[in-house]
Amino acid sequence: MSGLIGAIIGLIIGIFYAILFGAIFSAIPPGTVTTEVFDFGWFSTIFGVAAIIIMPTTGFVAGLIQGALVAVLYNFFAPRIGGIKLRFK
Repeated sequence: MSGLIGAIIGLIIGIFYAILFGAIFSAIPPGTVTTEVFDFGWFSTIFGVAAIIIMPTTGFVAGLIQGALVAVLYNFFAPRIGGIKLRFK
């Protein structure tokens, strides 16, 4: 569940980054920042697609690691602190 939530948040942030940096890089006039190796005109498209793919993946992995770490720490500390006691009738 933590991984899924992290992926959704990563997708939202990735879309935001794609829109923001796409607007910034598209404001650069074509041909002003060109090297012989790499043309910066396609940089906004590459960055936008990469942000939408990489951010959810990173969010998923980070959420998965965070969920596992929280579960291990809870299971370690719960018996020592007292944990949760439930009484049913």
